[in-house]
Amino acid sequence: MKLNVNQVERILASRKEGLDYQLAESTCESFDVKYLLERADKECLEMWENLRLGEVNFHANKKLREAQARRYKTLKPENIVMVSPGEGVTVALTTLLNPGDEVIVMEPTMPSLREIPRAIGCKVIPWKINPTEWGWKLDTEFLKNAISAKTKLLILNFPNNPTGCAPSMGELQAIAQIADSVGCRIFCEESFRGMEHDPGGMSPHMADIYHRAISLGSVCRVGFSALRLGWLATQDEALISDFMTYKDYTSPNPNPISEILGLIFFRNIQSITLRNKKIIEHNFELAEGYFKGLPDIFEWNPPDAGSTAFPKLDSAYDSDDFCESATKDAGLVLIPDKLFSVDMNRFRIGFGRRDFGASLVKFSNFVDSYIAKHRKA
Repeated sequence: MKLNVNQVERILASRKEGLDYQLAESTCESFDVKYLLERADKECLEMWENLRLGEVNFHANKKLREAQARRYKTLKPENIVMVSPGEGVTVALTTLLNPGDEVIVMEPTMPSLREIPRAIGCKVIPWKINPTEWGWKLDTEFLKNAISAKTKLLILNFPNNPTGCAPSMGELQAIAQIADSVGCRIFCEESFRGMEHDPGGMSPHMADIYHRAISLGSVCRVGFSALRLGWLATQDEALISDFMTYKDYTSPNPNPISEILGLIFFRNIQSITLRNKKIIEHNFELAEGYFKGLPDIFEWNPPDAGSTAFPKLDSAYDSDDFCESATKDAGLVLIPDKLFSVDMNRFRIGFGRRDFGASLVKFSNFVDSYIAKHRKA
């Protein structure tokens, strides 16, 4: 399997050093270890204080899977495999797919969800999310027509990165019914779950809705990227065994440091989520006010969840040049749409961090100079 370069990760990694404005970051404001340890209960503190770096703490691993399983309606701890987020995508997709398999992949989405099936040698059918004035909409009629008995896997990412699309329970159930009609599995990356903008709109897990679904969860998007902590969850216990077989060749032993800190996270998830939501809510209002205030330059399609949005540039301007100029001229990192496998003249912004207001001021000044330069030209 020969993979193409993941340009999203390369851009973010190469441009972090020396640039103060990470406007394209999808992650929320980070937390430090002190914050978590101050909120640890007695059991977690004892595990942390007695941690030996040469040993695996299986007690922490079991407790963590128990905490995660309580987030699902249909699963037990035995239905969960601990992985790093990127590893989880690779483990699941390479276990499920073979060369020549047909897969349907929603777009736009994170590069790995399309690139790995391509590199395996699958036939990849894109399923695009459509922008509307009120947000992003799924075309279930397209899915009904595109899916067939030949379709091995439907690959989803909800809440979506970069658009922020978060379908309703009814829409997800309709997707599951369409997949079930042909016996197709579903893989859904769900790292932004719990970050819905509607206070009453928690996105359901696909692994709960559909017995052939696999959900990938992670704590990385919500401010704990350094933990590299994720998990695969499914009702299909035979798949759990298959995933573990693959994982034996990647990272067979759990990381006790990440798992103890992850357990503290899950035992304090409500307060942590509330902090993130307050930051996102404040920054969302700033972003929407700015982009909607410039309708001759941008089209704003509001996200339903998460800390990213995918605004569109007017056709007079090119998103590749716009993003490149933002970095070169203003020290701003933006991600153009082509790196998410679409050609929509859009770019990703992230608004989950406390410095977003300062970044937006910097961005506004850049836009003014960029537009003025092109008008002169």
